[in-house]
Formats: sequence, structure tokens, C-alpha cells
Amino acid sequence: MHATVTETESDEQIDTTVDLSELPSLDNGDKPRCECDHGTETEYIACGRRARWRVSIDCQCGEQHPRVVEILCSRCLRTLRRNNDREAITARPL
Repeated sequence: MHATVTETESDEQIDTTVDLSELPSLDNGDKPRCECDHGTETEYIACGRRARWRVSIDCQCGEQHPRVVEILCSRCLRTLRRNNDREAITARPL
């Protein structure tokens, strides 16, 4: 059996899919921690403060960059919003 693409599916629908397996689990009872990178260019160091926001970042530069989804604390969300003028940022409380 071969999979076929129906007329209702489009490339745009496929490109907006987000892989939820990369997000931290919220089911295990632990409080989620901020994922914001406070490291150097060669080392990732997570912020570690309690995360309060699920943030979707859509680049609007016209280069079709993929959507980024992060779990952030309020401080890192404020910094992200202050430093970005080319991205659409949507934040939802956890």
C-alpha cells in the first residue's frame, strides 16, 4: 500500500508540524525548568529557573526558517521579546 497526498493536504500544513517529543514532559510531577541557553558558543548551559511559558517563535524574515518552540521563565521571555524585532513570539502559560 502506498501513501498518497490528498488534495486537502499542502506543504504549508506539513511544514508547521512541531515535534513534541523534544519538549520536556510535564506529566512526571516535576516543575519544568527554563530551557534558555545561558552558555557560550561552545557550551549549552540551561537557565534552570522555573519555566512558566510555552513559547512559539516564528521567523518573519522571509527565508522560511522553521518554527521554534521553547519552555521559558518570565525573565527569559522578557529578554527574548526585547531583543527580537524580526520574529513573531507567542507565549502561553504552562
